[in-house]
Amino acid sequence: MKKWEIQKTARILGRTFIREIHLLFSLHPGHSCALCLTQIVTGIMPAIQLFFTAKIITIVAGRQGVWTHELIYDICILLVLLLVQRMIFLVHDYVMNRLQNLLYLSVNDRVHRKIASLDLVTLEKPEIQTMITLFKDESWRPYNMVRTVFDTVGNVCASFSFIFICWKFSPILTSLFLLALFPSLIVSIKTILSSQHIAWGKTRLVKRAWYLQGLFLDIHAVTSLVIHGMATKMADKYQTLYSDISNKERAIERKKLGSSFITNLFVFGAYSWAYVSLVTQTIAGVFTIGDFTLYAGSFVNVERFLVSQVWQIVSLFEHATYVEKFHELEDLRPLQEKEDAEILSSGSMTIEFRNVSYQYAGSSKKVLEDISFMLKPGERVALVGENGAGKTTLVKLLLRLYDPTSGIILINGKDSRLYTIESVRRCMAVTFQDFLKLALSARDNIAFGVGNEDVSQEKIVEAAIRSGAHKRLNSLPRGYETCLGHGWEEDGVELSGGEWQKVALARSLVKDASILILDEPTAALDARSEFHFFQDLFRCAKNVSLFLISHRFSSVRVADRILVLQNGIIIEEGTHEQLMKKEGLYADLYAFQLKEITAS
Repeated sequence: MKKWEIQKTARILGRTFIREIHLLFSLHPGHSCALCLTQIVTGIMPAIQLFFTAKIITIVAGRQGVWTHELIYDICILLVLLLVQRMIFLVHDYVMNRLQNLLYLSVNDRVHRKIASLDLVTLEKPEIQTMITLFKDESWRPYNMVRTVFDTVGNVCASFSFIFICWKFSPILTSLFLLALFPSLIVSIKTILSSQHIAWGKTRLVKRAWYLQGLFLDIHAVTSLVIHGMATKMADKYQTLYSDISNKERAIERKKLGSSFITNLFVFGAYSWAYVSLVTQTIAGVFTIGDFTLYAGSFVNVERFLVSQVWQIVSLFEHATYVEKFHELEDLRPLQEKEDAEILSSGSMTIEFRNVSYQYAGSSKKVLEDISFMLKPGERVALVGENGAGKTTLVKLLLRLYDPTSGIILINGKDSRLYTIESVRRCMAVTFQDFLKLALSARDNIAFGVGNEDVSQEKIVEAAIRSGAHKRLNSLPRGYETCLGHGWEEDGVELSGGEWQKVALARSLVKDASILILDEPTAALDARSEFHFFQDLFRCAKNVSLFLISHRFSSVRVADRILVLQNGIIIEEGTHEQLMKKEGLYADLYAFQLKEITAS
């Protein structure tokens, strides 16, 4: 290992330890100080106990059968030290467990809140997804980090206290003994650095394993796998993947084993030399039996604590990736708002897309190009187009999940970026095609639509009636308090796809929004349910603007205006009748769908 590599490794080690201990003290300073104090005391206590034990042995060996005041005094001190040590151990274990739990909660809470604050562009980056997988797979890491950091403090204190005693015996021999540790330390650190690369590669494999494991935990996914005869193949793929993970873990452990062997070999040689020298001088009468006990015990403990410290360093480096990624996540900044951003008030609202284009980072193709249209208060606008045309991306731009690559989105004549993101989203209610199914009560599922705001039971029921979900939810064992799905409670009730979609629609309707955005809102509904849904929607939401995305032309026909999107460009615009007369893409798609319906 070259000199510059050693220096670099020492800097990394120092920075890692400082960052880890700073993280602990910044999150929970009181508990961290208490634990640090107990570790310092428990670190120096063994050396003090060994010193008094050696004194007692010397007195007993020199004056057999005689109880002297000095002997009684030393025994009392030793017993008090043992009692204090036991009490400190109890306090130490309590504070350690408490801090571990607090750190686990704090770190994971900060990870969750940071993820929730980031914009969609950042969250969709593959490296961020891999980072999130690391936090998920190693959620136990904060527990171990607490023990590693404070055990390091205790080991350092213990090592220095015993080195001080050994130095009194022989400065030269103590120096040689310590030098014997350096080769093993360098080998260990070199092993750690090579293992880190393996560990990060393992994280990428774990991400894939989590995905495959998630398939087998999703009843709908399992059903599809069984129907298509792919369940066994996916299970084999999972087994192969986890074998790769196991191989990487074995490679790390193999490196650790080799490092441990070399560490013990060097230290054992140095200890043997010191021990033989100590025995020789004791036989020669230079040292008493008590001195022999003190110095021999000190060398044993220096070896034990320093070898242990090598593995504490191993653990510190293992935590380094986690801490580094945690700080990387902390340093990520959400979509920036202007400092003087206004709060958008609910009420009549005009939306205008003016020459809007959007292009994903790293892609050379524009998803949307030069989009211009206006959504007036109370107007119903539908967006149609084939898969991949950019319909959902357009909605995400409207919700400020993305910002346009070029062009501008105006709300009431002002750039939407002049308003706070929270207030913009509060004025809009949205139901995506891949809506979220929460394993909570039916009431909480619907109330989810208003976020942190309180909502009355009357509004919940009203929204459920409008979406067509009330009859089913009201018939559940505990009505609206019944848990949906089995993820939260075992006695939960699973709904059908159409019933879940009605719940998702109620989630949007319970919100007093100025604009209602529905992405394939009736895809899982039958024709009758779809008809009644739109009838109720238009009757109860006359002053609400509606932005509708759908492949079902029976849905979009009711719109005041229809936008036809192809390859990210609006190629047609008008009412259903106007577009049919143009005999363009809309007319072709409508005719094709009508033919399919007639044939079925």
